[in-house]
Amino acid sequence: MPADPYAFYTALPVCPSFAEVTRPEVYTALPDDWVVVIGDVEGSTAAIARGQYKDVNLVGSSLLVATFNALGHSNLPFVFGGDGATLALPAAELERARPAFLATRRMARDGFDLGLRIGVVPMSEIRAAGHDLRVARVRLSDKFSLAAFWGGGLAWAEKTVKDPQAGASYRIEEYAAPTAETFVGLECRWRGVPSEKGETLSLLVQAVSPDDAARVRIYTEVLKKLREIFGDKGDDHPITENQLQIARKLSEYDGETKVQRSQAGALGRAWYRISARLGGLLGDFLMRHKMTALKANWGRYKRDTVTNSDYQKFDGVLRMVLSASDTQRAQLVEWLHQRFRAGELAYGLHISVEALVTCLIFEREGGHLHFIDGANGGYALASVDLKTRLTALAENTGSAMPWLNP
Repeated sequence: MPADPYAFYTALPVCPSFAEVTRPEVYTALPDDWVVVIGDVEGSTAAIARGQYKDVNLVGSSLLVATFNALGHSNLPFVFGGDGATLALPAAELERARPAFLATRRMARDGFDLGLRIGVVPMSEIRAAGHDLRVARVRLSDKFSLAAFWGGGLAWAEKTVKDPQAGASYRIEEYAAPTAETFVGLECRWRGVPSEKGETLSLLVQAVSPDDAARVRIYTEVLKKLREIFGDKGDDHPITENQLQIARKLSEYDGETKVQRSQAGALGRAWYRISARLGGLLGDFLMRHKMTALKANWGRYKRDTVTNSDYQKFDGVLRMVLSASDTQRAQLVEWLHQRFRAGELAYGLHISVEALVTCLIFEREGGHLHFIDGANGGYALASVDLKTRLTALAENTGSAMPWLNP
């Protein structure tokens, strides 16, 4: 029997809580024979300004779903970033994953008129450039764990892939038509989820010190402050069972239809849209009546959706979508800005009134994973805010801060 190419990652111990991401000792270096894949929607800020924030979000999610389907599993490190995604995989698996990359680029172009930039950077070249990248697994639920990354390797890879000259040798420029199986499992059937507290925050925080010990201290203090403001009982979770509502209008299924049927004609798209809506309404009926059917206990489906949501993650940048009151948001911003003025961190924030949920359904009985972002731009616009502060810090200190990615 051939060796499992993902054994390195799946054998890593699973950290029991998200608070562990601030501890460098829980991370293990990615092997030199792995690659980092950077995917991001080109011109996402302009697309969001045109009202395409849901489209941008779907394209970022679709890259992950297509890759999971191509490889036959999700046992690889990844982070969903709103307007894109980052993942790592063994170089030996790259040819199996490549059709997913090409098909997602084609779907983004044909379905949404968006460009998707994808670059593949070998870990050996990241280290040759003087950077490192380590990974850990963090428990999300009984069914899933998520990856966390430590080190400057991701920032360097992203900056390199985006560079018109330096990134040319890493970027994938081809397209290929998706098949009926490419995006199987991707669904977008929940309405935007209103915050129970009035605001949904898309928050990015990046410690700016090149020193590991200083970054540990800063990120630990950030998480401590978040607990002080929001509590530690999950009250900051951006989605709740009470607020989850299935979409009912046909137009609310347009995004999923464009992903799944980007190559279909008008009739094919119309039929898929109707079928998806009927599936959504059936699920709504089963959930309301707490029925067990179709190999699932629908009475707990919403609870599992909340539990299996990636609303907090870490890839060298702390990324969170939070439900907040205006008072809590003001307290958080005041504290973050004090630390920003002290030159310890930069932060980006986007405020909306609801969260977006994109779903990956492996199986209905607990085996569904949900990508979370804030509405109306979410992480993408928070990233613009973060980069503005990183640039300001660099100018104020007179340092290029090469370990960051402004």
